[in-house]
Amino acid sequence: MRLAVTRRAVLAVASVVLVALLALVTPRALEGFRTPSGEPSASPAASGPPRFELASYMYALQTRGRIRVGMLDGDLPFGARDAGGARSGFDADLARELAIRIFGPQQNADSVIEWVSVTPSTASGALARDEVDVAFARLAAVPAQTGAEASPIQLSDPYFVTGERILVRSTNDEIKELPDLDTKTVCVQRGTTVGDDVEAANAFAKILPLDSLVSCLEALRQGQADAIGAHEVTLWSLRKEDPDTKLVGRYVTSERYGIGVKRNSGSDRQGFLPFVDAFIGDAIRDGTWARLYARDVTPVSADRKSAPGL
Repeated sequence: MRLAVTRRAVLAVASVVLVALLALVTPRALEGFRTPSGEPSASPAASGPPRFELASYMYALQTRGRIRVGMLDGDLPFGARDAGGARSGFDADLARELAIRIFGPQQNADSVIEWVSVTPSTASGALARDEVDVAFARLAAVPAQTGAEASPIQLSDPYFVTGERILVRSTNDEIKELPDLDTKTVCVQRGTTVGDDVEAANAFAKILPLDSLVSCLEALRQGQADAIGAHEVTLWSLRKEDPDTKLVGRYVTSERYGIGVKRNSGSDRQGFLPFVDAFIGDAIRDGTWARLYARDVTPVSADRKSAPGL
């Protein structure tokens, strides 16, 4: 009887020890779990950087200790830099989220980011010359040219979709979609293709070309124009200048912005583009994209979106 009690006591102690060991070992074991693509699992460890395949570019970035981000300087609500060098805007905040996805939670994500100023015309060269790892520079995907030499850069899946739209007076309830522009006057900035695009979308619209969109805004106020046609981002600025206006209708044209990366050549960017694509998809699914849009874009666009669709 005494022997049975002793065995029961030993088994009870062993069970407690085993549970304690599992509590310590299991999270660590799960931390190293990877999908076949080498990306972190859907349930990464709560602390510490994710683990990547040694051959992946994400591991190379972790080894370097920073990611170089090409960013526009004065392009709010996407990206801007103040006098002290601090970055703000939708693209800047999305870049911070990308850095966290690579390096793990950071008290200050900027500590693992090296910001590099680029323009839409210099971003591709900066990527090709390995001066930046990613570029947020309103880079829009264009159709591939038959027989053309492969570009040294690639774009991720779209993280932002925009394009040309129309602006009308807030009291105008007649114009809601492009077909409503029949016999209406649309003001556009002279020298742009917006007028041609509007005419292609609605052959009965009348185009009023003026030297500037400021002049178009005045024409809209004076009743000389029924609508203004321009890129959506530009119309955001006009709407902010005159709150008695609103954007209506579907996009006349569309642009899909992607994150620029250097093309994987000789395995020097192994797994990086698929990783960036997965990051964008995750940011949309978990609400990160919508949160950043509401914080950075909604104040100027006056709308809310949960995904980069039209």
